[in-house]
Amino acid sequence: MPLTLYYFPLRGRAEVFKLMCAAQDIKYDVQDVDFAEMKSDRVKYPFGQCPRLVDGDVDICQSNAIIRHVARKHGMYGSGDAELAAVDQIIDGVESIRGVYLKLIYVDALKDEAKAAYTATHIAAEGSTGRNSGAHFAYLEGLLARNGGGSGYIVGSALTAADLCVFDIVDLHLRILKQEMEAGVSRDCWLAGA
Repeated sequence: MPLTLYYFPLRGRAEVFKLMCAAQDIKYDVQDVDFAEMKSDRVKYPFGQCPRLVDGDVDICQSNAIIRHVARKHGMYGSGDAELAAVDQIIDGVESIRGVYLKLIYVDALKDEAKAAYTATHIAAEGSTGRNSGAHFAYLEGLLARNGGGSGYIVGSALTAADLCVFDIVDLHLRILKQEMEAGVSRDCWLAGA
């Protein structure tokens, strides 16, 4: 029985799930979300938001919970406790970057001065030693370099959910901050998991 994803017809918070399914040839159906139901039905949508995934008797919301569920079930969580913990660490590290990225998009409306401050804090090398809420690409680059010198997967020796999380956040940034990313983030980080 295929998985069922409830989400809007856009990339957003379900993209890593979709990348995982493509990488592992996992079949899934997509159902449009009824916004009123999402905001009122706390059984189906306990946080009043989506994505929501139904996989047999598993019915969960929250994108990172979905990523972790699919990773465990389909062999994309590494092998052994150390790799599982490393995958979790990277998923959470990417989430730190995603949080400040979303602020740049939705609160700061991509204003030039906000983009400059964001770049200085979260992309430029100097920003990695200052206050940045743990959200900096240099941290991901360091983890990638520790795992085989930065020439492959970010955890272990096979594709994991962590690779796809890094790929997604880098790709999002390349769409709006390409020059800044080219100047501040190594291409090895861009290609993690690609």
